Amino acid sequence: ARKGAGRPNAEEAERKAAALIEAALEEFASRGFRGASLRTIAAKADISTRTLYNRYPDKVALFAACLEASSAQLRRASSEPDLVAQSSQGTGLAGELIAHVVAVMAQLSQERSRQIAALLYREGAEFAEVREIARLQFERYQVDPIVEIMRRHGLDGPTIRDEATQFVAMAFGEWQRR
Repeated sequence: ARKGAGRPNAEEAERKAAALIEAALEEFASRGFRGASLRTIAAKADISTRTLYNRYPDKVALFAACLEASSAQLRRASSEPDLVAQSSQGTGLAGELIAHVVAVMAQLSQERSRQIAALLYREGAEFAEVREIARLQFERYQVDPIVEIMRRHGLDGPTIRDEATQFVAMAFGEWQRR
């Protein structure tokens, strides 16, 4: 039998899936959405293009998976159990919001996150699919956690999502200003 033939075990399949996402993130970050090559991604991940297409039918689906993987890190980073305790602003709503924003901004300040953000700004106007993926990730990983925090502190109502979105926009503005 040739090397790599047959189905991988669960551990190997998980490693290959992670390698594929890592290679795709690297390719998208360095070449952009338009310039990214699925063949290059498959080669860097040490998988066949057939395996790539079996998992992700097109570049949009792979890009969505990459953003999902990156965005999931935001959720993990901001859900550390002692974030509120580490906040210099204390406890309560303000302390929890600040701790959350600090964790998210630290994650977004990493080089690859900045490269992906630049790709979204640069190519989002041209590719509606990319723009929609980014919007959904923004809602799920940046607005929804703020809504959860606000609700835990007794805030709710018909405008809570708008207020959370405004808070995130203001936090980004402050982060960019600094």
